Amino acid sequence: PAGKEKEPLEKLYRVGPLLGSGGFGSVYSGIRLADSIPPSPDGTVVPPQPSGTRVPMEIVLLNKVGSGFRGVIQLLDWFELPDCFVLVLERP
Repeated sequence: PAGKEKEPLEKLYRVGPLLGSGGFGSVYSGIRLADSIPPSPDGTVVPPQPSGTRVPMEIVLLNKVGSGFRGVIQLLDWFELPDCFVLVLERP
């Protein structure tokens, strides 16, 4: 794939305490290491995926509608780990 490879999750964010969990995953608090504040919308966008790459529908849909509609939490970043996907969402 063209472009710069993304830094690993651990180099960009510190995962905080568990906020809640359910049948489809868990939600954790987090801090962006660059400035020690919770993630907030800063123009970060999901890079285009090469044709055929499979990602969860939540990533695709949040990327499409997150920046254009009030009330929809913005997807700031995402990571594919060996056993799961991590979505970094704005903290309202």
